Amino acid sequence: MPLLKADLHIHTSEDPEDTIRYSATDLIDRAREYGYSVLAITNHNSCLYNRYLRDYARERGIVLIPGMEATIQGRHVLLLNFDFSRINPARLEELYGLKDQDNLIIAPHPYFPSTVALRALFRKNIRLFDAVELSHHYCPRLDFNKKALRLARQHGLPVVGTSDAHQRCQFNTTYSLIEAYPDTETIIDAIKKGKVKVVTKPLPLSLLIRINMVMFIRNHIMKR
Repeated sequence: MPLLKADLHIHTSEDPEDTIRYSATDLIDRAREYGYSVLAITNHNSCLYNRYLRDYARERGIVLIPGMEATIQGRHVLLLNFDFSRINPARLEELYGLKDQDNLIIAPHPYFPSTVALRALFRKNIRLFDAVELSHHYCPRLDFNKKALRLARQHGLPVVGTSDAHQRCQFNTTYSLIEAYPDTETIIDAIKKGKVKVVTKPLPLSLLIRINMVMFIRNHIMKR
């Protein structure tokens, strides 16, 4: 069984809620250079997936999975391979009725210091989630992933490594290796069965600060 290099949480310039300097095709080209086999573009409350992008990725040896970072009850949830038209942004509990074997619900950065982090809703709805994210956004002395990883171990949830990239320097810092054949359903099934390994290392504090400063400036510009 091959090991597929994957990133399941990435944003692109097509994201309606963020200022990002690279497009979906730019991302796919860069992913090929880094040896990725699986990507999910997860823009905020918008699914960027179509036949052109699917084929563009496939021609470069990459499986592109439909994805979205949805805001539900004001909190972020990663949804992969969904019928996104059925998502109710007002009620997290309604996702229970949309779960099936071919889609994936991931808890992204659940305990990071953000108003959109799941926090208490993660533990309350622990059975809803198929996997937990280990975000690249940490350094040796500051790591908000730890509490989520403890809960994942306690409840037997798989962990996936992602970049949650909004800037080029974030991509390829943390990723997953999935033991699966390269098709969407097999990849999702493998993750649910825990056939995934996280490859990660802490960021230098200087890089973490730079990433945060750029995100703050861009968000401020968007809100003006």
